[in-house]
Amino acid sequence: MTNAPDRPIRVGLIGAGLIARQHLTAMSRVPELVAVGISSRTRAKAEALAGEFGLAHVCDSPEELVRDARPDALMVLVSPQAMAQMAAQCLDFGLPLFLEKPVGLSVAEAEEAARLAGEKGVPNMVGFNRRHYSIFQQGLERVLSRGRLLSVMVEGSERMSVARATGRFTDEVLRAWIFANATHTIDLLRHFGGEPEEVCAFATSLHEPLGDQFAACLRFPGGVLGSFTGNWHSPGGWAVVLKGEGVTAEFRPLETCRVSYADGTSEVLEPDADDAVVKPGFPGQLRAFAQLARTGRLAPPSQDLAGALLTMRLAGSLIAPVRPLC
Repeated sequence: MTNAPDRPIRVGLIGAGLIARQHLTAMSRVPELVAVGISSRTRAKAEALAGEFGLAHVCDSPEELVRDARPDALMVLVSPQAMAQMAAQCLDFGLPLFLEKPVGLSVAEAEEAARLAGEKGVPNMVGFNRRHYSIFQQGLERVLSRGRLLSVMVEGSERMSVARATGRFTDEVLRAWIFANATHTIDLLRHFGGEPEEVCAFATSLHEPLGDQFAACLRFPGGVLGSFTGNWHSPGGWAVVLKGEGVTAEFRPLETCRVSYADGTSEVLEPDADDAVVKPGFPGQLRAFAQLARTGRLAPPSQDLAGALLTMRLAGSLIAPVRPLC
């Protein structure tokens, strides 16, 4: 951690894929951070990103990156199947650590990463960027301004045929899709509702061994109710609906919000300037990571490996009752 408030946090990136490009693009809007180096098993990709974004160091390993670039913090942006092993490796450096989600392809991998981070005392953050959507904050504020939040409804349909057709994902990742990708929407149950006190889940499998048809009811603290549905082989997408006292905020798709009121009026909310021009949520989570690297404290709505583990466990509870579709 650095206590020099007048200089940006020097960040080293591990991984040179699409997600690294998106983070570097968003970083241009976050002066609190500066990327000083990158490492990747595919050096040509790392060199291309370094040239495009002005990174001084291109390295072949995380060890070389830490030694040569001397970063204040690290961002691990590798593929889902490599994340658990790379997280364990990078925790040994003792530097503040940002990890893209998923932190593993199973609850067991997430548990091990959280355990290691706790043992080593390394400040860390997991990249659930949707927690930092400016449109979510605005919509929730509209609901709470009228009274209590009453229910959270999340639709987490996945397009498995599209995911397979891209050729980007290994069979291992596709099999663990509930953890590799569906946790984006599953995490929003916890983001809006808190830690569920009760979960009643049903799951069936049309094609995917861990399930691809999901329905769940949840009870959150204070009596807030929740629901989750996911149909992975039917047209659809992601959505969130928040119900309050005389008000409904609907995010469909997630990057948009229409607020409807009991008197029949409605309004359409707009994301802030950052979320309108780069990948939504990325600038906000990068600012949160800069603050973590500077102070050692992670502020809400961000979450660390311990929080990410709770989302992974919630995902695990959704697949526990899976049955074949008769």
